[in-house]
Amino acid sequence: YREYEEGGMEPAHYGTHYSCAAYVLYYLMTPLSQSRKQLGSASAENQQDVRELIPEFFYLPEFLMNKNGFDYGVTQTGKTIHDVTLPRWARGSPERFIRINRQALESDYVSKHLHSWIDLVFGYKQRGREAIVALNVFPPYSYEGNIDIDSLDPVMRESAIQSAQNFGQTPKCIERKPFSQRTVVRALKDGNLDFGSLSYLAPLTPPFCVVGAPQRVYLRPTMTDNCKVGMSGQINSSVGDLCLVKGQLVGVGRTCTLIIPFKKYYRFGGPNNGVSVHVASTSARYREVNKMLSIHDCMHRAPISVAKASLNGMWLATGCVDSTVRIWKYDGQNIDLCETLSGHEGGHITCIDICTVFGMIVTGCARGNVLVWDLRTLTFMRRLRHPFKEEADKLPGAVSFNPAISVSINQRTGNIVTVVGDHLSVFDINGKMLSSVGPGPDYTAQNPPSCAVSSDCPEWMDQGIIAITGHMNGDILLWGIDYDRNKLRLRHVMPQKPHTCRITALRVEGDRQDTLLVGDESGIMSVCKTLQLDHFSQQELAVVTDELRMGVKESDSFLDKKSFSPETHNWIGYMTGAD
Repeated sequence: YREYEEGGMEPAHYGTHYSCAAYVLYYLMTPLSQSRKQLGSASAENQQDVRELIPEFFYLPEFLMNKNGFDYGVTQTGKTIHDVTLPRWARGSPERFIRINRQALESDYVSKHLHSWIDLVFGYKQRGREAIVALNVFPPYSYEGNIDIDSLDPVMRESAIQSAQNFGQTPKCIERKPFSQRTVVRALKDGNLDFGSLSYLAPLTPPFCVVGAPQRVYLRPTMTDNCKVGMSGQINSSVGDLCLVKGQLVGVGRTCTLIIPFKKYYRFGGPNNGVSVHVASTSARYREVNKMLSIHDCMHRAPISVAKASLNGMWLATGCVDSTVRIWKYDGQNIDLCETLSGHEGGHITCIDICTVFGMIVTGCARGNVLVWDLRTLTFMRRLRHPFKEEADKLPGAVSFNPAISVSINQRTGNIVTVVGDHLSVFDINGKMLSSVGPGPDYTAQNPPSCAVSSDCPEWMDQGIIAITGHMNGDILLWGIDYDRNKLRLRHVMPQKPHTCRITALRVEGDRQDTLLVGDESGIMSVCKTLQLDHFSQQELAVVTDELRMGVKESDSFLDKKSFSPETHNWIGYMTGAD
């Protein structure tokens, strides 16, 4: 600052800016070529380095890895440049580095100090005396209004524009007085539970965790019903899909899949090798449930074995017994073929899921192969490798014992949950297996998963439920994951059982991912919700309060029937109609 001032130039603390296109390229490319000592060294070792972290630091570990094997040469010490060198606390894991970065970003500390950053970037410390005191003065050309672009000659005008684009520009000042500090709400206030804070804590509560006590997971059924839509002509009463429409439970039969935005459903599996579109829920336009709206014949050369509509209703994926998958576009009336996908090598298609957020299609077949396709280009991407299946397939006649039963995509992270044979597995968006579990202490070989669904839990929410499995005997199991040890953890077994036979359909609902819809092969459907703190007894609240005081991140024992008081059991029985 003094050097600029003594040199007759307008003073500034920095010769560069904190955000510009060049820094984005630096973070995405040159970190690999410089292999910095530590990503966190900018503020600790170089006070002149004010570069702002790009969003990838909080969600994309792949940008820290040289997965394409580019040759970046060697350092001056002769060390080959490859992946970015991480701080010790990352333990050599880019995933851990990103996860902890995001947890820090969402922490109470950041919430308490967020106003200080706003003051520097958008507020009263952006200019003037307060900026000088805060060491926050940047080159004059970066500030709005300091240069009159229209008054400059063409050469100088182009130079000013290039400077702003390449070296950064200070945002518009939106406040001339200090921003107020954000109020950080916690479940404990003066050592006791504050029930008034629960509504504020709900948005950042992990899926299926108790609001105010995220170390606890408890799911209980609140309603049951019988599936009656799309059942005619089925050989059994199995539920194939279900959803909530304005709070009402809507389910369809095994050979149907819902088009949720249109309140319709596809029916497949008939001799016409196509689908028909029907009314799933009454509306002002359609007042008759099950009414057939259109028929689409000869969509495959053989019967359709499975179908799945995207959440936005615009895409339909159909799988055939001849092992082909076809992708269709639906506009509310017409169904147009986009592409035929082949790659399952003779196994009939058993399960499909679509994610328009990440542009992914995941398909599984009776031979146990799970393939990932690109929805945008409609091309093959990769096969998910299940080591337990590959070992079993080496044995004669063992292939048929490991069919793909269920696939489900996390709509927030792109992670994929699969059930192949009797194993539950979780993969990241790039096909890396994160964890897998088979028969053992959590469930027996006689009671394997018959259905699974992924929640939309982000990776940084360590306590959240990432997958739910339904089993042959009607059990509902909720799973978390320890990313550091790559181990699936059984967090909760739903104690009240509205289902006593094979689970055939699961769906996660609710803005907070706290509602589970379940359907079984007898046609029974249920709505299960996370228990709230205000339904706990005083004894149970005392246990939860102690856990919060001690900072317990995950309860050592499940909240099962034995841990609940008679009052809570009476309330659950009243809500579920159980004895």
